[in-house]
Amino acid sequence: MAAPGDDAAAEQRAQDDRLWQHGLHEDGMVFQRGNLFLLAQSLQVVAYATVLSASSRGGSGAHSSLLAARVIAAFGLVLTLSWLYVGHRHFWYDKGVQRRVEERLPDYRETRRASRAPGPSSMPLIVYALPILAAVMWLILLLL
Repeated sequence: MAAPGDDAAAEQRAQDDRLWQHGLHEDGMVFQRGNLFLLAQSLQVVAYATVLSASSRGGSGAHSSLLAARVIAAFGLVLTLSWLYVGHRHFWYDKGVQRRVEERLPDYRETRRASRAPGPSSMPLIVYALPILAAVMWLILLLL
């Protein structure tokens, strides 16, 4: 029969393990979502360029090809704003989970402190900079 202290310690380890797994999952989700949005944006740029090249050949469909290119660019801008919104919300949720992991797991907290590189963190760059750059691109393409 196990001592009551052993059960409490086992439960604490199980809680810590669940929190650790949750932190890993959330961190991975930020990058997976970013990859998905970046892939969708890339495919839209290819579609935009393809439709625009068809309009540059002239002919009777040039006007409709230009219109289609503008629709693709507008959709790209909306998708980019969605990417920014989803990324922003997930970023703050992930920060909360990471803060809890640091509080509960001192080894993790020490590792993060020891390995912190000078300069801005890469996570905000991925979450904010990439969608902002994509939004600028779509705005420029809409204005052309």
